[in-house]
Amino acid sequence: MGTHVVVGYDGSAEGVAAVRWAAREAARLDAPLQVVHVWGLSGQLDLPPLGTASAYVRAGAQEVADEGGTVALEAAPGLDVSVVLADGPPAQALVDRAAGATYLVVGRQGAGRLSGILMGSVALGTVQHAGCPVVVVPRTQVEPLSTGRVVVGVDGSSAALGAVVAAARHAVVTGDRLVVVTAWRSPVHGRALASWLREQPDVAPDDLARDAARRAQEPAVALLAEQFPGLEVEPVVEEGPAAHVLAQHAERADLLVVGTRGRGGIAGLVLGSVSQWLVARAACPVLVSRVGVDTGPGERARS
Repeated sequence: MGTHVVVGYDGSAEGVAAVRWAAREAARLDAPLQVVHVWGLSGQLDLPPLGTASAYVRAGAQEVADEGGTVALEAAPGLDVSVVLADGPPAQALVDRAAGATYLVVGRQGAGRLSGILMGSVALGTVQHAGCPVVVVPRTQVEPLSTGRVVVGVDGSSAALGAVVAAARHAVVTGDRLVVVTAWRSPVHGRALASWLREQPDVAPDDLARDAARRAQEPAVALLAEQFPGLEVEPVVEEGPAAHVLAQHAERADLLVVGTRGRGGIAGLVLGSVSQWLVARAACPVLVSRVGVDTGPGERARS
């Protein structure tokens, strides 16, 4: 695991929700929390930091940063909290600060929110470029009620296995039940399906799709039984578009965990369409795990 938790704070309602989530999680992990307020040009990863600003402007920015520290201590009294005032593009500054962190936590949108925009540029930039897992917290999570459930989406890919490990580690700390969800849809009629049905006429297309989903879920369930034997696991195979199925489960969860694919680092990660849809819309916080996971019990996910 990493050594600390990093959270971005900008004074917005989403920032408050992110700091409170991060503070409670850091307390559960017995890890220090670093609250970072960045003044700069939002979302731009390729611009240089701003030059020297007036003492008055800097003092105002420091007040916002200190406010974030106060919010953290209100959520988790006694927590080891440090406050950082960083300069430059916020997404880049947070990515840099999160090196070696257990989590980087951000609000879904920030003080620069625009009507109709579902995910802010800072959240998107950190999800795509951070080297550690990123948790994106929606505004509705200012005062969440615990459901005792962590949900993870599984599709049979290596990225999904990484998400399963990240979800299990979180659930072990919180004592939550882990719900492993795999979605399936009826096969599209075409030559391949028609050929298969001629060879096996007694098998319905829906049964074919459902069985494929169960097989895709088996490695994840087996991994959990081997590495997290005390964890309560609920496998779910459900019909419907993956994003919508997971979003419905997220409405009854404390955390939704999804995987992502890509090369890692500033070269750029490619967030899958399902994961991106969920990060922007899920009712609960979304943890985006990294790929290339070493699933040994003592290792953390890494890209």
